[in-house]
Amino acid sequence: MELCSKILTPTDVGVRLSFPTATMRKQFRLEEGTQSLDFQVRDNHRKVWTFRLYTRKKDSHPKPVLTKGWIDFVKCKDLRVGDKVIFLVHESGDELEIRVKRSIKLLGQEHWADI
Repeated sequence: MELCSKILTPTDVGVRLSFPTATMRKQFRLEEGTQSLDFQVRDNHRKVWTFRLYTRKKDSHPKPVLTKGWIDFVKCKDLRVGDKVIFLVHESGDELEIRVKRSIKLLGQEHWADI
């Protein structure tokens, strides 16, 4: 089941991934007084990646971002601005996957191809 998806921006591929707040609140539970949480996802090659979800301190809008591990993932997958990342959660709720896609044009039509 799709948890969320995002078209990548320059900040997403160069610094950190801005993560949807609603998704963070639905899927992750930060302990009281903490601003970060490490979690793991599997890619389409079954490789496990560890990302850190980080939120601002003392702010009514947490603005979650992925920091640790994210740029390594970007470099390994050669991600670019305009690519799409999709986070999926298994029905059991205990395993997350990440998929990446790139827009390509075939016969004048846009298609999303797996990376």
